[in-house]
Amino acid sequence: MSFEEVLSDHDSEGEIDDDVVDLEERTGPVNCRVLADGHIPWACKAFSELHGQLLVQNPSLRLCWRLFMIKLWNHNLLDARTMDTCNRILDGIQSKFINGI
Repeated sequence: MSFEEVLSDHDSEGEIDDDVVDLEERTGPVNCRVLADGHIPWACKAFSELHGQLLVQNPSLRLCWRLFMIKLWNHNLLDARTMDTCNRILDGIQSKFINGI
C-alpha cells in the first residue's frame, strides 16, 4: 500500500463508520446554531432583523427579548453597543409600522 493510500479518506472495504456518521450529523451545517461566544452579537442583530416585525407587534414578546439580551449582557456575552443596535433596529421597524410604510 502506498503512502498516499494510507493518508487518503478512501475506505478500501467500503464500510460505513457509524461513529463518523454520528459526528457528521451532529456537527453538520444542518444544525444552524450559535457555536461560539463571538457569534452571539451577530445572532442577536440577525434575530432582531428577522423577527423584528413580530417583536414590534407584541410588546410582551419584545420585553422578553430585551430581558434575554440583559441576561446575555450579565454573562458578558453581549455588549451594550450591540444591545443598543438591536433596540434601534426594533425602533426603526416600529416607526415604519406606525407610519404604515
